[in-house]
Amino acid sequence: MARFLIIEPHADIRRLYAAVVRGLGHEPSFFDDFIGKPHVILVEPADPESLEAAAQLRQDYPDVPIVCASIFEPAYNDVEALQAVTYLLKPFTLVELTDALQLALSQTHRTS
Repeated sequence: MARFLIIEPHADIRRLYAAVVRGLGHEPSFFDDFIGKPHVILVEPADPESLEAAAQLRQDYPDVPIVCASIFEPAYNDVEALQAVTYLLKPFTLVELTDALQLALSQTHRTS
């Protein structure tokens, strides 16, 4: 079971992401209560606090895949700095989200 760290400012979207992660058979966690190294990070890069947290995690864990999901077009410098596996533009389908999470998971080196 992989651990997905969700860094998203909106509670309703966090719940949706968590439900999708659970549906894939994995463990969702949130930035406020996360301890350890995640297998995948899912972040809203348009939120300054979320972006800052993801950037710090990128420095701490350079091998962890990051999926960006935002209502805003990607800011090239931010996405490049995060080295995101993919960038989902909201609204997206659950299939697109699932595919992006599975792609990121396929690029991780699981260390439990």
